[in-house]
Amino acid sequence: MKAQKKLSIVLILLIIILISIISFVGIFYQDKNQMENRIPDYSLGTDLEGYRKILLVVDEEDEGNTEDVLTYDNFVKSANVIKARLKSMGVEDYTVRCDESTGQIEITIPENTQTDYILADITQKGNFEIRNTSNDEVLMNNDDIRSVDVQAIQSTYNTSSSSIYMNINFNNAGSRKFRDITRDYQNTVTNDTAEENIVGETNSTYNETATNETTENSEEATNETSENATTNETSNEVADETAESEEETDNTIEIGLYIDGTSMMTTSFDTVIDNGVMSLSLGSASSDDSERILVYQAESLASILENDAMPVQYSVTGNVYISSPIEQNTIYILIGIGICIALIMFIVAIVKYRVNGVILTVCSIGFIALYLLILRYANVTISLEGIFAIALVFVINYIFCIMILNRLQKNVDKSFTKAITKFTLSMIPILILAVVCCFSNWMSLFSFGMIIFWGLVTTIIYNFVITRTFLSCVSSKKEK
Repeated sequence: MKAQKKLSIVLILLIIILISIISFVGIFYQDKNQMENRIPDYSLGTDLEGYRKILLVVDEEDEGNTEDVLTYDNFVKSANVIKARLKSMGVEDYTVRCDESTGQIEITIPENTQTDYILADITQKGNFEIRNTSNDEVLMNNDDIRSVDVQAIQSTYNTSSSSIYMNINFNNAGSRKFRDITRDYQNTVTNDTAEENIVGETNSTYNETATNETTENSEEATNETSENATTNETSNEVADETAESEEETDNTIEIGLYIDGTSMMTTSFDTVIDNGVMSLSLGSASSDDSERILVYQAESLASILENDAMPVQYSVTGNVYISSPIEQNTIYILIGIGICIALIMFIVAIVKYRVNGVILTVCSIGFIALYLLILRYANVTISLEGIFAIALVFVINYIFCIMILNRLQKNVDKSFTKAITKFTLSMIPILILAVVCCFSNWMSLFSFGMIIFWGLVTTIIYNFVITRTFLSCVSSKKEK
């Protein structure tokens, strides 16, 4: 039993060390002669990382922007469509402001690797159509689409290669239309029987001619000339019939996918598709960077397809980067001050509680490491208010651990039950405030609420699993 307790302590220490290394250092791998970190970066708000400011104005040269189109309702609808597209692409910290009188739209979005791909398609109206390429008949449009998703599938033969697919999911009416299209617009089937008959006739004619030439060698030259002419005429007829058959075989019916009148691609069908999904291959990638670029481009296109088209055509007149009003050195100074305060708090705990204070310090380091990892993978946008929220969560976790140590008895589980009960009751107002902030459209409040919410959840689960087990093992050793 004593060996099991020691093993548990060693295992907990290794887990904390591993989590700390992953969170504070990262997991690196080599990609094209440079090291890449597999752990996602922090999602920083525009007040910390800067942002891109884009100005859209009504395109006066576009013929579609008539007086009937340039109305208050269409200006507002265009702005709402842009908001929906940004939301579809997972952009969180953005603003879209519309001047209802002139139609001018001002957009601010975070500056990151995805920004340029978002801006490449932001001014497209997004009129999606599926047409018959032979007569330009419109078969489907935006109203038939329910959603669009993008996926990267790794190749089974080459692990370093992946294919990017875009799946267009149609609604009920669109699914019926698409099923009819795949049934009615299929490739023309080759008439193999007709070809076999033509070949048979050719061979028969050839054999008869050869036989006549062998048995009638004594006939006059004029007769032979007449028979050869007949044979040539028959061969020409057979060749014409074969050519006509080949033309019929190559006659395939294709449909085209168009956005704003520009052809994206053409395709054809061999079977009926009745699941209401059109799966399109957008290319393959041989590295993480190329895959990321293809996915960004595909997601930008998907956001256009699955949302309404903009009634007004816009053009970009302004595209500037606005740097953060807070300098990087200021942020580093704030982080340094926070670390110094945390060290003082740990020293006080060690002096007062001795061994249990050391346990509190070690577990708190593991808590911060795990908490920061959760914020990364949850893609929580960290603003300036979010930094203070992280510091507040650290203080809350420290107070919770002190509550446990003050109530620590021989029965560790009983002590934890009392501490968690009191902690939960005291944290209810803060939890309610955090949940309310999570529903705010203001990014600063949203960031603050999400960080507090994840902090409270992580505090209870982490301490109940890690800290409780650690203290239980150490208390058992002391008793023995």
